[in-house]
Amino acid sequence: MIHSLRFRLVLIVGATACLLMALVGLAVSFIFELSLRSEFDSSLIERARSLSHLVEHEKHGITFEWLEGVGLTTPIVEERESLAIWNRGELLEVFPATASPIQPSQKPGENAFNLNLNSKRARAVAFPFTPRLVFESEPEAAHVTRPVLTIMFARTTRELDAAITTLRWTILIVGTFGWGATLAVMWFAIGIGLRPVQHATRQIASIVPGTLSERIEQVDRQPNELRPLLSTINDLLTRLEQAFVRERSFSSDVAHELRTPLAGLRAQLDLSLSRERSTQEYKKTIGQCLSITEQTGEIVESLLETTRESMAASPPEHVDLHSLLNALFIERQQNMQSRKLQFKHRDCKDVSILIQQRPLLVILRNLVDNAVCYADLDSTIEVSAESSDNNCVVVISNQARTFLANDIDKVFNRFWRADSSRHETGRHCGLGLSLCRRLAEQMGGSIQASIVDQSFRIELKLPCQSN
Repeated sequence: MIHSLRFRLVLIVGATACLLMALVGLAVSFIFELSLRSEFDSSLIERARSLSHLVEHEKHGITFEWLEGVGLTTPIVEERESLAIWNRGELLEVFPATASPIQPSQKPGENAFNLNLNSKRARAVAFPFTPRLVFESEPEAAHVTRPVLTIMFARTTRELDAAITTLRWTILIVGTFGWGATLAVMWFAIGIGLRPVQHATRQIASIVPGTLSERIEQVDRQPNELRPLLSTINDLLTRLEQAFVRERSFSSDVAHELRTPLAGLRAQLDLSLSRERSTQEYKKTIGQCLSITEQTGEIVESLLETTRESMAASPPEHVDLHSLLNALFIERQQNMQSRKLQFKHRDCKDVSILIQQRPLLVILRNLVDNAVCYADLDSTIEVSAESSDNNCVVVISNQARTFLANDIDKVFNRFWRADSSRHETGRHCGLGLSLCRRLAEQMGGSIQASIVDQSFRIELKLPCQSN
């Protein structure tokens, strides 16, 4: 269950809602309890004020009307209230008589405080007042010093505590039901919100190797949070489809291309074993088989080079194009001499660039091989190179009078080779230029072929930095 996204979201929302409700509940409880206690204290003070009106200052001293037998009822409820009157530290009266007198608070400015009354929690207030003067003549009252008395009045907090307890339980019950309702609503709401994910999941699950052309539909109508993911999945499906197409095409091409040398090898061996032959005939057959295996090795080596994806990801290095091209042609000097080929530089001096060297070397090696192998006998191969701030351009051209202009669009196809009239057609397998195009595109560049004045011309353009 913990692995469910819906459950996780509900859990997170539920925990957040629980925390917020707890904080709100505590705040509400605190505010209401403070208000109830404040009202309770106010009622105690009002009660003490009303009792102060029953205290008189007469000629014979301080008197209390409820003790004079004038028909007044008992001013307090003995079971839950208590009263004490003080005059500068002297206790004047306590009621009920059996109760312990309420002592004034020792903390300055504290007019309300908690205490125990008959072993019960209570709240007491101190109310200072001046009693009424009751004298027969005004001259007598004029010479009397009016004392300041303090009424200490207390009442049990049973009703207050009951109200606070009820409030707390009410907040707890309402909060619990509210939290439960929030979880239930969020469970269904999140389920509705996750429907696009479930719909996309079903679409992805329906895509199999045979239906890689399908895509997740209506990505623009999906929630903003899902669009990057679904777009990335669609891009991934596009790359997978292209990879599957390449692999199917590659497998078909390999099977077709290897069928011929393998059939030739088997024919030679069957012919050799059909009857007894001389040593020279066996040597000739072995030589022919060796030539076929070399051709097959060339195909396999080219196939391996086309699968080395990591070559396009090598770090950039400083490369001198003039020196690199010169070294490649020197390596093929023997083949050039046998075919009476000349090599001519044009605008290649001091062309130093910062570029990925490994894929560049593979591209240039194949282009030079192609020019040396397929150039007309006794002709010149021309090479030019130039660079700007962001690009370098290498052009290699060789004379090819027999090359058909209609075939120019086929030179980058895998395993394509021109007709047998071209000199080296039988030794190459037709993967070199295909590899060059793929590596050039991986490096962010381009490669184009054209026929100009009966010359086969290859133009390679790659992004780089001038050194």
